[in-house]
Amino acid sequence: MAPETMKNHAPRLSIVVKALNEERLIDACLRSAVSEAERFNGEVILVDSLSTDRTLQIASGYPIRIVQFESVSDRGCGAAMQLGYQFAEGDFVYLLDGDMALCPGFIEHALRYLEQFPDVAGVGGRLVDQQVNTAADRRRVAQYDSLQHEQDVQDLGGGGLYRRSAIEAVGYLAHRWLPACEESELGARLVSAGWRLVRLPCASVTHTGHKETTWQMLRRLWRNRRMHAYGMFLRSSSGKPWQWRAARVARHVFVAPALYLLSILAAVVLSGFGVPVGESLLGCGLVIWLGVLALMALKKKDIVEAVYSIIAWHFYTVAALIGFFSPIGDPLAPISSRVIQ
Repeated sequence: MAPETMKNHAPRLSIVVKALNEERLIDACLRSAVSEAERFNGEVILVDSLSTDRTLQIASGYPIRIVQFESVSDRGCGAAMQLGYQFAEGDFVYLLDGDMALCPGFIEHALRYLEQFPDVAGVGGRLVDQQVNTAADRRRVAQYDSLQHEQDVQDLGGGGLYRRSAIEAVGYLAHRWLPACEESELGARLVSAGWRLVRLPCASVTHTGHKETTWQMLRRLWRNRRMHAYGMFLRSSSGKPWQWRAARVARHVFVAPALYLLSILAAVVLSGFGVPVGESLLGCGLVIWLGVLALMALKKKDIVEAVYSIIAWHFYTVAALIGFFSPIGDPLAPISSRVIQ
């Protein structure tokens, strides 16, 4: 789809970039976004989550709109996406993180696909990691490496291009109160409403991410409450048509409780044969958890990663419980902001 074939009304495309202290990477991100926006009569909106570094200074050198939260309490991944959408005017909206850069040609490919298939709400591509440090990074790389053909997916984690009419049909772009899971929540609403989401086998963005160990990542996700988002997602979807999709996304938070329940049930059975309850509980618990550890070590071919997985299950379960019982506001409530540029 060449630029000259696009409609003349402005803008056709909105690229929403969310950033928090991205001074190292924001230049490459915005350069790629502005280049693609200029091809398709588009706009770039940077949502700054009250950065304290040089992110705004660097961004101000680009012909873009910059908006910023008024309050730190509003800051979050879902809120940043939704705030950008409050200002976006394009028929199509691309979601981009400040530590990513668009691959040339992907938006053209995605626009063509959306025009060809009117039942598709959004299109994503392959995320190309620039550094691989954690177990999560390795899983993501393996996932995208296995993508050889276009496929229907449940969400577009890592960003994608969305049809505005589809977003309007389901009410809002992102749940402003979710500190994470915002793309999964959006995907659940869209798919439940009958829309399709498609991931194409071509590269869409390069991604730099955090330079950290697996254990440092676990600590970061706890501190910024991204772990807690799974419980918040479950609560916000309760009674909604997409509640089972939410449960599927958050299934890892149920693993540790399920194994403890299995231990208790096994202990109850043993106690029926005269084994003292305390001994049966301890014995069943040890057997089950050591068995799980052995299976995970075989699967991951790394005992340290197996131990990490078991510890992470517990952290995610506790965080999800905290998140589930945390107050969640109206996702449609406007977000207070100021226009910087």
